[in-house]
Amino acid sequence: MRPIFKDPALQLEFEDKGYVIVDFLSPDEVSVLAQAYTKLDGQPKQAGFSTSNMSPDVVYRREASKLVTQAFEHAVDQYFDRCKQFMGIFTSKQPNQSASTCSMHQDPSLVDEEKFHSMTIWVPLVDTIEHNGALQVIDRSQLLNPHPRATFVHFPYRDLVPLFCEKYFKTVEIKAGQAYLGSSKVFHWSPPNFSAQERVAALAWLAEEESQLRCYYQNFKQPGETLEVFEVVPEYYIEAPLFSRPGETTAKKIGEVPYHFEPLDEAKIAHLLQLTPEMAH
Repeated sequence: MRPIFKDPALQLEFEDKGYVIVDFLSPDEVSVLAQAYTKLDGQPKQAGFSTSNMSPDVVYRREASKLVTQAFEHAVDQYFDRCKQFMGIFTSKQPNQSASTCSMHQDPSLVDEEKFHSMTIWVPLVDTIEHNGALQVIDRSQLLNPHPRATFVHFPYRDLVPLFCEKYFKTVEIKAGQAYLGSSKVFHWSPPNFSAQERVAALAWLAEEESQLRCYYQNFKQPGETLEVFEVVPEYYIEAPLFSRPGETTAKKIGEVPYHFEPLDEAKIAHLLQLTPEMAH
């Protein structure tokens, strides 16, 4: 795969850790985006943690995606080499909510990851610390499970979560307007927001401009042993109800792949991360 960052130093850091943290939006841009989020007032806040694409209101989903991707355009061009955004969302954690946890996961595969980088851009609109639900990541965890992941990301390592939390995860305290630019393969999660302020972040997905957006679909209520693979337009992820199967009149089914995830244990995790359990934190 070709490099995707214009700065060779960022490319090397990304290849090593699976992500980089950069200054992304100016304070004025953060303020404008935060005000637009408030004005839209469409976030499905009934749950402690929510994303704009959870909303049943397709107009809100469209407007949220448009606002985020337009706000990111300048910085995307600044940092990335010949890449394109597919769609954007707002994520929010309601204040003083133990139910606002975002559980451990990898993001879904949105392109052919044997040829292209499936990237997540995550930009908080308030300063983040552990107390209000800062991002938690494992460095180099893009190496742990490289296999295709469905749109509803079933995390297959729930029995290993205590180990990950105890020895490998770290809190990434990101300032408002900074960005986490990471491989969608990276293991990440975020704890509850126990602050008195809603924690809002803007998020977009990106890949090389020559890539084709995909949907790896699996019925999450009755998951089988395969993933259906569709070529889709970006509007699918905004227009269609969340986790719905692409319609074959507007999407092209290109095949099926086995549903598979890398078998992991503590020794293999340490080996893939190039750490010994004693060195892990």
